[in-house]
Amino acid sequence: MWEIDQVRQGIVKNQIPSVNLWYGEERFFIQEALQLLKNSYLAQDPSGSGIEILSGKSTGPEQIVEIANTVSFFGGKLIIVEDIPYFQDGQGDALEPFFAYFENPNPGTCLVFLAQSVNRGRKFFKAIEKKGSILEFGSPKRQQEWSAWLDRELAARGKTMKPQVKALFLEWGGHQVGALSQELDKLALFVEGKEIRTEDVRSLVPQAVEATVFELLDAVAARSAKEAVQKLQQVLRQEHSLKVLTLLSRQVRLLLGARAMRQQGRGVEEAPRLLGIKPYEAQKIWQKAAQLTWEQLSWALRECLETDVAIKTGKGEPEFLLELMVVKFCEM
Repeated sequence: MWEIDQVRQGIVKNQIPSVNLWYGEERFFIQEALQLLKNSYLAQDPSGSGIEILSGKSTGPEQIVEIANTVSFFGGKLIIVEDIPYFQDGQGDALEPFFAYFENPNPGTCLVFLAQSVNRGRKFFKAIEKKGSILEFGSPKRQQEWSAWLDRELAARGKTMKPQVKALFLEWGGHQVGALSQELDKLALFVEGKEIRTEDVRSLVPQAVEATVFELLDAVAARSAKEAVQKLQQVLRQEHSLKVLTLLSRQVRLLLGARAMRQQGRGVEEAPRLLGIKPYEAQKIWQKAAQLTWEQLSWALRECLETDVAIKTGKGEPEFLLELMVVKFCEM
């Protein structure tokens, strides 16, 4: 999450390496860092002639190197290479122009390769690791990191939130950096005064589907069929019935996994690795699993599977079948 700070400091100190590989799941942070870098070049040359954006799929390594070696007469040159296929099999000697360039890059060019994922064992990765800079852009993992990110974003907009409002906003809006940033822009625009309150979040920020699904499960755990059905109807207004069933099935499977871990004497700190989820979600799943028995969750998963078959074979209206399933959940 703090990779943007590294980029910002590198710009201020004029120490951005000549060769860079940026990758990771959080595209929002990558775009934010790219904008900082672009702005620094636009400050030197407002025409933008020193910035080139290339596709790694349609522009060959030899051509990219040729462009990188071209001298810019109006300051430095920034070359951004998107959609790079350099971690795939069958590259052969095609990447050799890069390896030669990395040994002696043009000091007037900043070359940035972008990827969603990488293979650390590939020669391309190792070559940049040795001669350039590699940054992985990930989203906040733990709740403290999310809170720190939110504090920074609020400060940048001249706004504040009390701790309970911050927790609500993150839960209500969903843990997606790009979407949350847009919602903060909206709140900053419409909320008068410095403090953003609970009612502002509830009235202006649409509730994320995942958050509603968790509230549905809260209602199931409390055996409140009326509230559970209301939450289901709320989710169905946002997503297709099969998508909703998929979300519910996923939550039940995660709860089963957490329940099994509890019975094995494992701790919540192992949940992200064993269940394949992020720490903030693991905490919620772990707490919820304590409220339901293994038998209840196993039965609920069977109901999910049976409802899936019923929907796909036309045994009834999908919405009705889902409501029936949720009511059964509350009676288990």
